[in-house]
Amino acid sequence: MKLYFILSVFILAAAFTKAENSISSVSMIYSDTASVCPVTGDPVAGEHIAFRYIDKELKFCNDGCVMAYKKEPAKYSEHLKCMPCNDDDANRELSSIHTGVKYYFCGKGCKGKFEKDPEAYLKQFSKQE
Repeated sequence: MKLYFILSVFILAAAFTKAENSISSVSMIYSDTASVCPVTGDPVAGEHIAFRYIDKELKFCNDGCVMAYKKEPAKYSEHLKCMPCNDDDANRELSSIHTGVKYYFCGKGCKGKFEKDPEAYLKQFSKQE
């Protein structure tokens, strides 16, 4: 009787281990094929809202997420691009808002260049598709 009990425990343990590995594999495959909303972290598949921020096309799950991203991109992005010098070295503390979207800069000089002619920089990056 003890032998049956021990054998049952091993079989159940093996079954649960196999199930956990299967779930991990499915999650990994799913995350590789789906985009992720930068605000919620939820997978975005099928219908979505696209927004181009500087040189990145981002996919969002709803309008609220787009608005949150426009208001504070640094909250949802690891690297911040300074448009005038085209480097990923922008400072979270140095920003300017243009048409409701916040942009970041590496220094006061770059911020001043952008503020003089923001459309020129935005056009420059929209051509890099």
